[in-house]
Amino acid sequence: DGYTHKYEDFKFKKNVLKALDYCRKKNYYIFIVTNQAGIAKGFYTINDFINLHLKISKNLKKKNIYFDDIKFSPFHPKGVVKIYKKTSNFRKPGNLMIKELIKKWHINKNKSFMIGDKKSDYLAARKSKIYFEFDIDNLYKQVSKIIKKFA
Repeated sequence: DGYTHKYEDFKFKKNVLKALDYCRKKNYYIFIVTNQAGIAKGFYTINDFINLHLKISKNLKKKNIYFDDIKFSPFHPKGVVKIYKKTSNFRKPGNLMIKELIKKWHINKNKSFMIGDKKSDYLAARKSKIYFEFDIDNLYKQVSKIIKKFA
């Protein structure tokens, strides 16, 4: 619902957990690459963002699902928090978050993919030469089809 930063307001889309579990079983790394303009706009803090993801991760760990890494951009050119009010290539459609992950984790881009819901996600993936699809209702079906394509 936009600018979600409280755990009680967070909801997974249908079949997301099943899709993440499938990725894990197929030995895929799982990363989150996210713009967090709400930080720059003063709606919540970096600590709020971190606490949300700690709670999500704690609950996923019980299901043996975990994220290998999370990259976020707190920047926005129209922010009100001075240190985050700027244009940055970390913010998608820039691809510096993805570049950092590729370097740190020695990613095989030919077997990597990104799923997102915004044009900025698509553009960041394209700049990084990573296969991209816009998310659909059944993420499990989408992810399993992509992984089978790469097999």
